[in-house]
Amino acid sequence: MPTVLYVEDEMFLGKIVKETLESRGFTVAMEQDGNKVFSLFQKINPAICVLDVMLPHKDGFEIAKEIRKANATVPIL
Repeated sequence: MPTVLYVEDEMFLGKIVKETLESRGFTVAMEQDGNKVFSLFQKINPAICVLDVMLPHKDGFEIAKEIRKANATVPIL
């Protein structure tokens, strides 16, 4: 099943979404620190990225730009 890069700093919400995706067969890599997202992206090569906008250290828009430069086709929500 595809790997989802899920970025969320709200841990309660993150846990619910992560468990829901996993119960439907997805592999989920979750990160909450904006500074660590891009290195995780490079490591796991996800099929899709789900980004929170307001994150500590780096916002979701900035992360999306970094991801887009590295991979022009991966879907980003």
